[in-house]
Amino acid sequence: MEAHLYYEGKRVPFEIPPGWRLIYGKEIPPVPVCSEPVEEVRRSLDHPIGSERIEALAARSSRVVIVFDDLTRPTPTHLAFPEVLNRLNQGGIPDHRISALCATGTHPVPDEAGLRLKLGEESYERLYPRVYNHDAESRENVLVGKTSRGTPVEINPLAADVDLIIGIGACFPHNWAGFGGGSKIIMPGICSLQSIAAHHLTWIQNRNTHTGVTRGNLFYEECNEIARMVGLNYKIDFLLNFKGEVVKVFSGDVIEEHAEAIKECIGITAVDIPRLADVTISAAFPLERGNQSIKSLTAAAAVTKTGGHIIWVAPQRDKDQLLPLIKEVSLEKTAHSYHRELLEGRYPEALRPMGLSFMCTVLEIKRYRDRFSRVVHVTEGLDRGLVESMRMTYAATIEEACRIVERDVPEGDVVILPYGGIVMPRVGHAEGAEPKSS
Repeated sequence: MEAHLYYEGKRVPFEIPPGWRLIYGKEIPPVPVCSEPVEEVRRSLDHPIGSERIEALAARSSRVVIVFDDLTRPTPTHLAFPEVLNRLNQGGIPDHRISALCATGTHPVPDEAGLRLKLGEESYERLYPRVYNHDAESRENVLVGKTSRGTPVEINPLAADVDLIIGIGACFPHNWAGFGGGSKIIMPGICSLQSIAAHHLTWIQNRNTHTGVTRGNLFYEECNEIARMVGLNYKIDFLLNFKGEVVKVFSGDVIEEHAEAIKECIGITAVDIPRLADVTISAAFPLERGNQSIKSLTAAAAVTKTGGHIIWVAPQRDKDQLLPLIKEVSLEKTAHSYHRELLEGRYPEALRPMGLSFMCTVLEIKRYRDRFSRVVHVTEGLDRGLVESMRMTYAATIEEACRIVERDVPEGDVVILPYGGIVMPRVGHAEGAEPKSS
């Protein structure tokens, strides 16, 4: 039987073994996209959800910081920046009292070219030199309090010293927070390493810390509490299809607009799988860069039986960036012992420049590796030795991977996720029903 998936934007057909029963392998149905995305931004800003318009907020403010997501996200922030700046001007705040802050969390920081790409040339020139990258390890980060669960909240001093904070991001399935966007622009976006570690490492192994889960997800709930504490006044979230095209824009109160964005996100990313599979084939596209490729592995894990097999397809062109992560995965430490080391502040030196999110990714990979019989990695960017050092099986092509797994599973149920990087799998979920998790 012929199937297909996406790899670096190209549709790649392949044959699955005759004894495999394909129980899911569809693409998400196409949804209408905005022919004029800037007009959609304006529509959203004209009709904010649960908030006054930016112009009204600006009229009561003096200094503003616009917080935006980094290059690991495909958010077209450059579409929103000019509109936000113009509305702040209309509310009485000139450009020289506005700063822009890239919410890198603990990710590597973008260079000037990357910042220009995110803001767009016009907005970058209007705000330069007040365009900054967040530094999670800076001693200048400011303690603003503790959450109700005891997490210390330290944030970038730019955000601590203004009276209006506006965020720009995108809503998509997220393997820890349930959904990206919303309050994540603050936690981890502009928090200190100490705060991010206290938050992430406390909740990352909780059973409700899962893609598509918000109700009872303490990772998500505490992000919201932190955003309220910090004073995130207004949030803009783009909803994109798997090609990065704008479907809709939401803006207003961070929790209320994000709730509406989540509803729409479920509609365009949820895939309903009838039962757990013996074999899952998952493509990383469109999140194929760095540790973002792990999201497709997480999607596969959600729909595969314990002891089953996963074929994980990702180009891994960022080989040099991934080498420290691969080295950590290869060490003979269980997921639990590795988690304990992180909780005790014993961070791997090689991963420090890459950030805590990479360390948490190591933890995830170790969990999946122990849970499933075999993970076969189809990749061009990593050689056989690197893949096998992670206790995975290397395959140069999808067909080769299928032959390897077929030896262990001559017959069985198979799920194919053609673009596993952005889907939200739901096992045994009645098609069209509201998900219990949100």
